[in-house]
Formats: sequence, C-alpha cells, structure tokens
Amino acid sequence: MTTEQSALTGTDEPAPAVLRFDQVAGLLEQLERELLELESEMSLAIQAVPSSHRESAKNLVHYVALRQRDLRSLQAQLAQRGLSSLGRTESCVMGGLLQVSARAHEALSIHEPGVRVELQGLSERCQAAFSWDSAQELLHRHTVDLFGERPSDRHVYIMVTAPPAEEVDREWMLRLLEAGMNVLRINCAHETEAEWSKILGALEEAKQKSGKSCRVLMDLAGPKIRTGAIKSKRRVATWKPQRDDIGKPIVPARVVIRRALAAASTAEPAPLLIGEKDFSKLRVADELRFRDARDKSRTLIVEELDSDQLVASTVERAYLLNAVEAQVRRGKKHKDDVTLAVSEIRDVAIDVRTGDSLLLTKRDVAGTAPERDHKGRVETPGVVACTLPEALEHLEVGHRVLFDDGKIHAVVERVKNSGDFSLRVVRTDRPISKLRGEKGINLPDTRITVPALSKEDRRALAFVVTRADAVSLSFVRSVDDVRALHQELTRLGNRTLGIVLKIETRAGFENLASLLLEGLRRPPLSVMIARGDLAVEVGFERLAELQDEILWLCEAAHVPAIWATQVLDTLARTGVPSRAEVTDASASVAAECVMLNKGSFIHEAVSVLSGILRRMEHHRYKKRSLFRKLEVAVSMGRHQL
Repeated sequence: MTTEQSALTGTDEPAPAVLRFDQVAGLLEQLERELLELESEMSLAIQAVPSSHRESAKNLVHYVALRQRDLRSLQAQLAQRGLSSLGRTESCVMGGLLQVSARAHEALSIHEPGVRVELQGLSERCQAAFSWDSAQELLHRHTVDLFGERPSDRHVYIMVTAPPAEEVDREWMLRLLEAGMNVLRINCAHETEAEWSKILGALEEAKQKSGKSCRVLMDLAGPKIRTGAIKSKRRVATWKPQRDDIGKPIVPARVVIRRALAAASTAEPAPLLIGEKDFSKLRVADELRFRDARDKSRTLIVEELDSDQLVASTVERAYLLNAVEAQVRRGKKHKDDVTLAVSEIRDVAIDVRTGDSLLLTKRDVAGTAPERDHKGRVETPGVVACTLPEALEHLEVGHRVLFDDGKIHAVVERVKNSGDFSLRVVRTDRPISKLRGEKGINLPDTRITVPALSKEDRRALAFVVTRADAVSLSFVRSVDDVRALHQELTRLGNRTLGIVLKIETRAGFENLASLLLEGLRRPPLSVMIARGDLAVEVGFERLAELQDEILWLCEAAHVPAIWATQVLDTLARTGVPSRAEVTDASASVAAECVMLNKGSFIHEAVSVLSGILRRMEHHRYKKRSLFRKLEVAVSMGRHQL
C-alpha cells in the first residue's frame, strides 16, 4: 500500500509523520474526482429535484461520496500543515474541498518550487463552487419554510406535543406561546378529528390574543407493531376496609357491582358483574352472603342502587375467584340467589424473566402467561400476539425481538410451521418484567415490508391537509414510503404541505441519504431524530453516534433537523430536571428544532429550554464552537496573571 493510499483510507498501516505537499495535493484532487463521479452517477436523481433545492441535492451526493472513505489519516496530515481538516464541510462539500486544495497547491508552489503547479483552473473552480454563505442561507430559508418565522431571541425552534384535548384551552396555549413554543405537534395516534379541532381552535384563539405565530405539525401514527391483548387465566377480585393501628375497621370497603350489559359501554371498570335477571332481584339494604376463595363467610350490604349498578359495603376482607353464588337476604329471610362474576382484569401483565420461553404468534388470539413449576421454571410458554402480523413475515431464527421499548429482549429460536415463533428471553430490565398488551414490538434485524402509510394514516391525511402546516411520516424505512406520501398528498390536492421524515428504525437510518434525496423532490422537508425507538433498534450505546450522523446528513442536504424524545422529560413531568437531561438539552442546539413531550410542568420546561438554547447559541453552531468572550477568562486575566 502506498503512502497516499494509507493517508486516504485511514488504515492502521504506519504513515510518515508528514507527507510531501505534492502527495497531499494529489489526495485532494483524487477526492474531487470521486465527488464528481458520484454526482455524474446520480445526475438523474439530482435533476429530479426542483431547481430551488438542486444545489442541496448535489451537496448531499458530494457529502456521501466524501464519507465513503476513512479520511482520518488525511485529516491529520492537513492539520499538521495548518490547513482545514475538512471536519466542518457538511453544508458545502465541494467548495470546502476546493478551498483546502487551493491552499495546499499554493503551499506546494512555495515549498517545492521545482514541482509544476496549475493554479488557474483550480482557482476558477473555487470561485464557481457553491459557497459556505450560500449553504447557510439555504438551510435557514428551508427552516423558515417549514417552521415559520424565526424566533426573535434564538434561531432554534421549540416544538411541544399537545396533551389530550380535555386538558387544552386558550389559556393553556397562551402560557405555552409566552414561554416560547414555536410549533405545536398533534399526535394522530390518539383521539379523533373532533379532539384535534378543539386543540387547534384553542391555539388559534391564543395566537389571536397574543399576536404570536405558531406552526402546526400533525404526526401520523404509522403501522403499529404492538403486543395484542392479554387474558388472565383466572380472574381475582379483592377489597379491604381501612383499619386503625390495632386492626379495627374504621372505614368500610365500597364494592361496585355493575350490570353485565352496562359494563361494556362504561370506561370505568367495576370489580364485579351481575346478570340482568339477578340485578332486578336486588334492593337497597339487601345482604349478599357468600363464601370467598379462601372458604370464608363474607357479607356485602347494598348501600346504593341505580339503573346500571349498585354499591355495596363491607368491613371484611374478601377474595373472589372467577364467580361465586351469593344468597340475597332481606331482613332475616333468604329471598333469592344471585351470581357475582369477577370482571375481566384490565391491564393484565405477563411475568417475564431472563431465560423464559415465549411464543410470538401471528394468530388473532389473546396472550396468556407462561405456566411454571414450583421452582418458577416455564413448563408451558406464554403466548404473545402481534397486532400487525404481516410485520413478522420475514422474521427468522436468530433475529432479535424487543418488547416495550427494549425492556424485554428476546431472540427467535425456532420458526414453527404454523407461523408461530419460539423466542428465548435473553435480557429483562428487572428480575421479573411485566409485559402488557399494546406495548411496542421492535424487530431491528428483520426486513419489514409493511408500508409506512397505513389506511388510518390516509384517512387522517384528509383532515391534516386542511389544518396543518406539516405532516410527519412515522416509521419511514424506504424511498417507496416517501413516494407513497407524495402521491397521497398530490391526490388530496396539496403540494405545499411540509413533510417530516421520522427516523426511528434501523432501516430508516441506513437509508437516510436516499430518503433525503427523494424528500427533496417535494419540499419543504425536515427530519425528526426519534431517539426513543431508534435507540431500541440500534442499541442505546450507539445513539449518540447515530444522532450525530443524522445531523450531518441533514446539514449536507440543507434540511432542518428536529431533536426529539425525552428532552427535559423529568422537568416536564415533575417540575425538577435531572442533571443529565439538562446536558442533553444543551446539546440539542445542534438541531434546528427541539421537541418536548407533554407533562404537568410543560410550560416551565419550555421556558427553561428556551433559556438553555439562547445561551448555548453563543457557544455552538452545528459542529462549530463559537468563541464569544468568556467572563471567566477576563477574570483570570485581571486577577491572576
């Protein structure tokens, strides 16, 4: 391997302390040729982008070409000569490369006068190249196109996720606008058009009263790969009265018993159900006597009775298993018998431990807990259904299956003829983890061909195009996903709605350059770094690395990036931030927009984030450190030197 090759590839093969100037200049010329070669190969894709964004598409291609090589050794050689090491060229790759090449050739003509140097053509290419200033202007323009007018006191925007509609009114919105919210996000995975309209109405009222602007992003739910409903193998109901310090009952337990037909239409659960005929037999002051699951004699006294339910009281602790026959006593007489049934338990959980076997199924069945022996070992595996069975089409032996944001990590051991998958749990977040229904399933090793744009998303889009400024596409994995959204927006007659690509899967990250190039065909465009799901898919230890790579690719495409997931999350929920999340929030200044989730203290979180961003903008822009005057340096110079 030659010295030049070693410098360009960054191999471990030893290189000389300093290359000759003609070698450095030659390496830079080689890089320029490679940038132009890939530009030529991608010319059709670049030409498909509107002229307003074509320079951005071209620069993205140049950046991809530049990063196809390991340049660390060459960067060291450049730095040793006092030249730019190409470490901040994302926004204008060719221009930056040519500027460095020109400096290297100028130095070559001075230090090695015997070598013939052709500077005329290089100088002309430098002057014609896209400039750094033009690149920054494009990024800022594209950011304003999507997020609206720039905040008056900072250049990074703040996005806030709306809570349920019942928690939102004009005053809530006003406080957020005053605190510094610039974009409101509505998650279409929750509620309906009626609730979305209420939220948007409150925002409009607040904007009119405050005179402040605020854009709206509506987030499509995307294909939900989740655990199916889980059914308990036995239903248990229990209650107990309040007792004093010597065990004497002081407040009776209240037990709700609801008509079975009324229970289905009532959101509030009741521990016990009763049939229509039996319900009609009961009166206030009746006693219901029965023997509980421990064979103890127990009594419930009917205190209240309406058309749908009754409320009974007792001073005795009781346990009911599945159902029980109860005597109805009125006065001292046995008037009748009724059946009290224990309600189906809501929020049922499966206990999962490391080493357990689970059965993941495509079938439409209720999940069940594993059966264990007296030592806790699994005799019959638990069953977990998938709400989107087509997502399992390419699941194979050895592939990882992650449940509930990665809290439970399993691996496929066997694929059964029935289409079921035998899993082995290799890690849990605690000795006994609880797996419930409607929890996320991540398949980081599996090729998923389910379209990112679901039927529900298409229905939501009809509303989104009339009320929002931008729409985000969840779980985008391929160029086809982006094209499908473009086609649907064209069908709906909206060619100007901003689009946000949510990068939350391994495939989405790996295909990001292609997704950006496709997205530039229909601007405005942005990318959301959905760090929660992305961390589950690629591993938390790689998240910092990947979020930087996403930021670099976005800057190369002059596309604004959104830094999302758990920013100041503890502060928003509890009112008190953690030290780690404040540091994370300060790093978010590298993006164009930062997203906060909902919480009881969201207004305080927005205000704190606004202050953090405002201060950090004096110290950092993208990858560049900014050297404002430091008071600590002034103080040291005044008192200590």
